[in-house]
Amino acid sequence: MTKSRRKPPYWRRAIPTAQFDMTKLRPKSLPPGQRFETPRDADKESVRSAALLATHRQGRSYGVYLQECLAGDYQCDQTYCPRCARTFRRYVTGELLRLHATSNTTPSILVILLEAAPQGELQDLQIDKYRHSLRKRLVRAGLGHVPTAGGFEMIYRARSKEWVLHINLVMFGGDEKAIAKFGAGFGGDDLYRPVERVTVKDPAEQLSYVLKFTTYHRPHQQRGATKAKAVPLNPSEHFELVRWMAQHEFTDHLFLFNARRRGVAIELSSKDARKA
Repeated sequence: MTKSRRKPPYWRRAIPTAQFDMTKLRPKSLPPGQRFETPRDADKESVRSAALLATHRQGRSYGVYLQECLAGDYQCDQTYCPRCARTFRRYVTGELLRLHATSNTTPSILVILLEAAPQGELQDLQIDKYRHSLRKRLVRAGLGHVPTAGGFEMIYRARSKEWVLHINLVMFGGDEKAIAKFGAGFGGDDLYRPVERVTVKDPAEQLSYVLKFTTYHRPHQQRGATKAKAVPLNPSEHFELVRWMAQHEFTDHLFLFNARRRGVAIELSSKDARKA
């Protein structure tokens, strides 16, 4: 197959400097679960995903992208492709680490559960529905001047057999009272622990989890700080998730507020969040 000659997306044209590069901060010498996924890890996951998709009548066409991307025919840029997702995550995490290093604030990470849908109705959950409303909530809470970056993700809850759309937000500053007001605004939603907040203490570890593209779930409840073991989705759930992911581009998952992209770099637009 002829390779595409189109210009690569901006996130492929940027390579993080060593101090912000997760492939250096969490190198391949570390065990799985502690290292940033390696090309070999991504390839292995791509093969697994393609094999699962091949078992579903409507999933084979999605698997073709994975197989041809893996073969080097082209870069598919599909959000369900582990190889392409690794490149995008490396870029986004590198930018977040750089912004953290140049900020005069101690950023907070908020995990916000936005909406749930039963198994089989994942297509009803739409990212664009929340992009504007999140901005309005930030302004109403008194955080209209605070630079914020984050990523939309999808998780699966096996016990309740439901999908949950959520967002991980990194706030570079903000008054404690205003942040509490923002979080309280989600308290009326019918979701378990709709908002969680942590302070960034281990940037490489925490910021690398702001945006992920996984086809795993954690069927057992988390106990304390230890996360439950991640296991693959079954074929039908895997297909449902891949079908949903295929509707979006990588940049659709990125949320920026008081921040913007300049060339290949993400820059905060508030002087309050940058060192003088």
